[in-house]
Amino acid sequence: MELLSLLTYGDTGWGDELFRGLLVTLALAVSTAPCAFILSFLIGWAKHSDNQLVRRAAYGYTTIFRCLPELLTILIIYYQLQSLINYFVHFFFPATNISLNAFAAGVVALTLVFSALGSEVVRSAYQSVDNGQFEAAASLGLRRRLIFFKIILPQMWRHCIPAFGNLWLILLKDTSLISVIAVSDLVRYSNMAIATTRKPFFFYTIVAIIFVMLSLISGRIQMVLERRVNNFLEGS
Repeated sequence: MELLSLLTYGDTGWGDELFRGLLVTLALAVSTAPCAFILSFLIGWAKHSDNQLVRRAAYGYTTIFRCLPELLTILIIYYQLQSLINYFVHFFFPATNISLNAFAAGVVALTLVFSALGSEVVRSAYQSVDNGQFEAAASLGLRRRLIFFKIILPQMWRHCIPAFGNLWLILLKDTSLISVIAVSDLVRYSNMAIATTRKPFFFYTIVAIIFVMLSLISGRIQMVLERRVNNFLEGS
């Protein structure tokens, strides 16, 4: 009971701080996911471009951000991107300074990392669809855009969802790295609680349980999405 009292709300417990940290963690993951998802498809398409320069740029992007540790990417973006932005801005507006907060830096860094990983998912999913279907649809006079959205993309989802589901789980866990740049997420608040109460095992166990619950909920949602996509493809 004494340990559980540490999770109460108010001045005597850390429940409200941990809850705020959880909201920040979720906000970071939810903000990053759609950005990384869209960029994954753009880079994935670039890898199939007829332009050799575009293809090389896309593969170079993927290679760089797949090789760099996530923590190093976060630190580079947080400490260097703001300086780089201001360097270019000063050419046009010498008196202007742009401030990039830690949360935005975290979103940018994680987006770069997970779009690089996601682009490989898109590339492999695209290659898994039989090219004969594209040729058959083209022979009927359908435009490339219509062929992609009506024929290719629905079949790609079957391969994309499990892989993107795994990337989402990795993204949830990697949000804990953002605490190193002073974002008040779940891990940062738990470290503050530990520094005050000297109860590391208890608070780290609570954080671990929260991440396990988030993963279980995410896995359940992924199963529903997979089932719906499979039913759609089998019924079409």
